[in-house]
Amino acid sequence: MKSLFVCLLLALAGQTLGQSQEEFVEYLLEIQYQAEAIHQLMEGTFDNVRFSMSDQLVELNRQLISRMNDALEEVEQIREDTEAFVGESSAPASCVNVAVANWEIEIDWVGQALSRCASQANIQITSRTADVHAALEAAQVESTELQNIVVRGFIDWNAIDYTEQISAIVGAQINDKYDYFTRITQPTLERVLQAIFDLDDNLLPEIVTCVDRGVERFNNYGRVIRDTLFFCSQ
Repeated sequence: MKSLFVCLLLALAGQTLGQSQEEFVEYLLEIQYQAEAIHQLMEGTFDNVRFSMSDQLVELNRQLISRMNDALEEVEQIREDTEAFVGESSAPASCVNVAVANWEIEIDWVGQALSRCASQANIQITSRTADVHAALEAAQVESTELQNIVVRGFIDWNAIDYTEQISAIVGAQINDKYDYFTRITQPTLERVLQAIFDLDDNLLPEIVTCVDRGVERFNNYGRVIRDTLFFCSQ
């Protein structure tokens, strides 16, 4: 913003002012400081939202990946144990064939089930993240508009001799933008960010349950095979 004010000063240098050049520069810098302080507040808020969202999503993904990896290991262990049991079974071949007829289908099913769980998580995370980005984008427009307010104050109104009037006009718009930011924009950003934090309490248990069900079904099928072959061997 400082470079804009330097340009304005150069453009206005030839005009007659009721104040000294030093006083006018001080006046411009005062308005600039007022706008820039609010601008920095906004930008700081945006940075905090981005950082908080990123930090929370990293932790959420870490937990989801950890559970998914554990599930894959469980599935692999169930598969190995079941196939070892089948290979060592003394049950008649006809019984074995019946017992394991759908074994490959179940292996494929559990893989698809875990994939659906991951997709479900991704859809919800992407949706919440998009909401935050949309809110940030809208808020960024306000931040840019705040800078434009000051520039327009000296371009749109050709009355720079009346610095008190211009100060009132520009200052009121700056204050309005700050008031809107604190009453509307900031609470909106906090609300969409909270939706990201709520994923730990809402989405994570839901996905873990989804994964657990897939593993449990596969485990139950393996148990049925073992029980069937044990019965046939008696």
